[in-house]
Amino acid sequence: MLAADKLLLECRIARNTTELKRKEFSLHHLNLTTVGTQAAVLAGFGATALIEFGPPKDADRGLLFLFWTCNMISLASNVLCLAETTMLSVCASSLSTRGADGSMVRAVDGIYQLRRRVFYLFWLGVVSTLLSGVFGAWIIFGAVEASLLSSILVAALVAFARARRSIKEAFFFAPCDAVSFDDLRRVAGARV
Repeated sequence: MLAADKLLLECRIARNTTELKRKEFSLHHLNLTTVGTQAAVLAGFGATALIEFGPPKDADRGLLFLFWTCNMISLASNVLCLAETTMLSVCASSLSTRGADGSMVRAVDGIYQLRRRVFYLFWLGVVSTLLSGVFGAWIIFGAVEASLLSSILVAALVAFARARRSIKEAFFFAPCDAVSFDDLRRVAGARV
């Protein structure tokens, strides 16, 4: 009787631990799809610039080079971000639902480890989009207008950097402070 009660308890712990990991997986999955959607919008801006931007014939070649470099960095980083979020979502979902015992934990841990690269690509796309706007203003407009427009975009970059830093500080927690299910996984064994 005791052995059966122990087995029942272990199964309940395994089920509840898996359910908690599923909630964590859903959170990471939602975050990735949100970033991927925004990266797709920014990639659309870059592709539109490729098609629609017609610089004046006498435009400064240095400014054109900087504009197109920033635009290509934006397009490439946003398309890579979109591709990686898509692959992570599909592969992690497949692993978490159809994998062997312990697959949910592997899927959650994998998404959590790879999310930094996705965020880096996204932020690189945002910054390079704003910088291409600065160089585009100098290509199209005179010095007075370009200065005003550039100051607006540079102010947006500064605000962006400050917001990123304050958000990171507000929501930072050390890895040792994170909730861990290792003790429950030891009890539940390989079922989680």
